[in-house]
Amino acid sequence: MEVMENFPELEKFKEYLNKKKISPATRSNYIETLKSFYRFTKGEVTQESVKRWIDFVRSNYKITAWRQYFVPLRAILQRFYPDVYAHLIEELKVPYKKTEQEIITYLDFWKIFKEAEKIAQRGNDKYVIVVGLAALCGLKSGDIVAIKGTHIKNGKVSLENYPLPFEIPQILRKYLKKYEGKDEYIVATEDGSPIKPSYLAIMLRTIQKRLDINLKKPLSVEMLRNIGISRYLLSQPSIPMVMNQFSYSSIKSVEDIARYLEESGDIRAILSVKVVSSISDVVNFFDKLALPVRKLEDFVVVSRTIYVDKKSSLSKVDIVVVVRELNDWYAYLRTIDLSPKWSKDNDNMFVITIDSLKIGFVEYDY
Repeated sequence: MEVMENFPELEKFKEYLNKKKISPATRSNYIETLKSFYRFTKGEVTQESVKRWIDFVRSNYKITAWRQYFVPLRAILQRFYPDVYAHLIEELKVPYKKTEQEIITYLDFWKIFKEAEKIAQRGNDKYVIVVGLAALCGLKSGDIVAIKGTHIKNGKVSLENYPLPFEIPQILRKYLKKYEGKDEYIVATEDGSPIKPSYLAIMLRTIQKRLDINLKKPLSVEMLRNIGISRYLLSQPSIPMVMNQFSYSSIKSVEDIARYLEESGDIRAILSVKVVSSISDVVNFFDKLALPVRKLEDFVVVSRTIYVDKKSSLSKVDIVVVVRELNDWYAYLRTIDLSPKWSKDNDNMFVITIDSLKIGFVEYDY
């Protein structure tokens, strides 16, 4: 009898995969490796049995093969056995080679965008449109040169090869507004025909030459696109949802960017703040559910929320933005007419007030 007939969770997982935008080959590989897992554990999915399977894979297969076993295992545990997954997050991590693609920081991106805006002020808005569509919307070279005004409506770009439209940030809308609804290419030659994707690289190198940015490779649409993907990871940390938005069939590229944000990114997380009377009660509650709790200094983080008591300096803000290079962020925000103020209670935080909202920028080993 087929394993899937004995284990309904695997059948449900197959139905879940059928709804995802992944290739038939990948879907088949996921199911086959999970069949092996269920046979090995004889259907007993516990912390101990999963640990034995992990040890078995590590002992019998090369590191390069671990991913094909651990990725589907992570997915099914997260979906159907969250308590088991919570205890084995570290065990399920796959050793990886650092991504060879170069990813630029947010602060460097804004230098690039501002330089492109200077070119726009002299009458050529193509540079800022290319930089914006790549970095703020996460579009590829081929997508950018194919966009017409008819693809733009109500502040969104809709393209056939993407399942969801891309929201155009306000800072870019003013440059695209005049094209909206027109049956003409946005980035075009003088006769109105689309330019070649390779020409975008030349445009970006023109900008790079004007700036003091330390890059190992020439500035490219791919580098800027990684900024767009990282924006989505910060606002929606679900990798499958990000894969769906950008039509990725492989998880690796998105994981590389997520790791970059964690290990090297100059903006690492955006967290809401909740003031509680007892931090220990919060920790005990989530511990009973076997949910991961990250303890840092005088506060704890669960999912995307920081829990603090009234004595903490963080209790005075509504949102926390965790960054690297805090002084550089302070200097940059002053250049765009914002008024950050250093906290009197925390040398490692400055605060910006927007309406009644207080946003704290902090630098922690998050």
